[in-house]
Amino acid sequence: MLFRILFLFFFINQTDLSILEKQKPINIKCNDLLVGQYRCQHPKIDSLTQEPQGCERHHLISNGEENFFDTAPINCYTAPKITCDGGIYNETIDGFMFEKRTPCRWTNGKYYRTTLALSLFLGVFGIDRIYLGYYVTGLLKLFTCGFMLVGALVDFLLIALQVLTPADGSFYIIDYYGPRILWTEFNENRTYLKPQNY
Repeated sequence: MLFRILFLFFFINQTDLSILEKQKPINIKCNDLLVGQYRCQHPKIDSLTQEPQGCERHHLISNGEENFFDTAPINCYTAPKITCDGGIYNETIDGFMFEKRTPCRWTNGKYYRTTLALSLFLGVFGIDRIYLGYYVTGLLKLFTCGFMLVGALVDFLLIALQVLTPADGSFYIIDYYGPRILWTEFNENRTYLKPQNY
């Protein structure tokens, strides 16, 4: 019995297990890596839109309802000695380079400051609504003198609070460190950021 144990111990030590480890297929995608297994560069900010360059809107239809999410590409690198599928190997960093998507705010040319100024000075004539793409309510404000000035005041407050956004679903162009509002909902179970997709 002792002889068998010594023989098995000697045989296991002599077997090269590294060959078996090298033959395992790699099935991990680069986008599925855990935090700490990769690092990403900071996104490049577009000087015109104040958002990451390449910000795109993607439409998603689920349960008959159309939703959208906005993402921008950033370059990421795996940590040394970590391999993944879907990346390009770089000898300099001894890792793989791949592209990951980060959330952004898609804009379509409507400036927050311009909209606020139009609402303050020409809101009675509905120019702010026409600028945002709400043509019918803009004309109604024009013919009713801003709904007797009450509609002009309400629109100014809605624009200042960033509740009234452009009609195409885009966000305002706001300076990178400007007065951007993030809506937060409170609930007895959890607190989370509510996306501004109205």
